[in-house]
Order: sequence, then structure tokens, then C-alpha cells
Amino acid sequence: MLPRPRRTRLAGQRGTALIEFALVLPILIVLTFMVVDFGRAFFVKNLLDQASREGARRLAVGTDNASAISITKFVASASGLDSSRVTVTALNPDPSGPNQVRITATTTFNWLYPGLLSYLGLARSNPTLTGTCAMRREY
Repeated sequence: MLPRPRRTRLAGQRGTALIEFALVLPILIVLTFMVVDFGRAFFVKNLLDQASREGARRLAVGTDNASAISITKFVASASGLDSSRVTVTALNPDPSGPNQVRITATTTFNWLYPGLLSYLGLARSNPTLTGTCAMRREY
């Protein structure tokens, strides 16, 4: 007669990894979607900062407000933003300091998954993102 194999303690835990994975998977999916959305928001904020920097540079070297606003919108649209949704204000001269200029670019950001973030209480619907740059005049 052959010896009967001994039953180990792990034999009673079959399927435990599958159940744990099923419990953790929704949390991982939510975190992935949140990282994608917040990454997009930081990207758009960086684009607005860069566009306002280019406009402020144009304004600092002596062009008029209309030219600075148009270059700011051009840089924003070349980077992938809808230029019709970008609002640009130019202060020449800036009242906060003598001999300074300031450009502010503003847009409304749309979340990819607005229901998910508002359900979790992490984000408001359609926040306003702003990029601002101030420079000294060079002329």
C-alpha cells in the first residue's frame, strides 16, 4: 500500500490570491485614472506658464500689448491648447513694480473622469488654471 500524501496547511488557501486581487484591483484602477487626470492638469498648467513667459518676453523687449497677446495665444495653441479658450491679459506697465510688464494666461480645464474625482471629493468640476509671468522692460 502506498503512503498517503500529507495535507499541508496551504491547501486550504487556494483562491486567496484571486480574492485579494479582486479587492485591490478597483483601487489600482481608480489611482491610475487619478494619476492620468492630475498629470494632464499639471501639463496644461506648465503650458500656460510657458505661453505667458513667451508673451512677457515679447512685451519686455518693446512690442505692444496686442502682439504679446497674439504670441501668447500662438504658443498655447501650438502646444495643443484650444486658443479660443485661452484668455490673456497684458499689463504694460505692471502696477506692482516700476518698469515691469506682466502677462496672465487663463483657461478652464476639463477632467477626463469628472465623476470619479468629484465622487471622491478630490477635484472641483472644471477648475481654472492660470499661468503668469512678470519681467522687467528692456527698452
